[in-house]
Amino acid sequence: ALTLSVLVALYPDYFVGYEIVGVIKEVGVDDAGLVEFQHEYFRFPLYRDRSYAFYRALGDRKVGLAILWNPLSLVSLMCDAYQRLRAKEIGGTTKGEGLVQGGILVFRGTEPRAMYQEQTGFDVPAVDIVSALQAIRKEA
Repeated sequence: ALTLSVLVALYPDYFVGYEIVGVIKEVGVDDAGLVEFQHEYFRFPLYRDRSYAFYRALGDRKVGLAILWNPLSLVSLMCDAYQRLRAKEIGGTTKGEGLVQGGILVFRGTEPRAMYQEQTGFDVPAVDIVSALQAIRKEA
């Protein structure tokens, strides 16, 4: 979310004509954290996906069981995530189930035109997102 927010701030022209909306799956688990998320890292509207339609469109994926069953992989993943968050000065909580993976969907009108599936342990590929926006714009 922070990477996308920074992209919009640095390159607003790429995002002209696109509406940015965050999709969340739950409320009532860590509402204070959700408010902090929107205030500090993602200042765009949030939509609660009660039906999980967007998550299904992104493949209905969860963090792999192989990672959860392998203690060394799990510890390594957690340490890497902690270091990335710390380097970006991002706070966080461990509330919520935390296994469902999201991503980014880019629509042209009501048609999905591009997708990025979240990969645990990796940042959003900013160049790929901007390239997708440019390609979709050229289709018009």
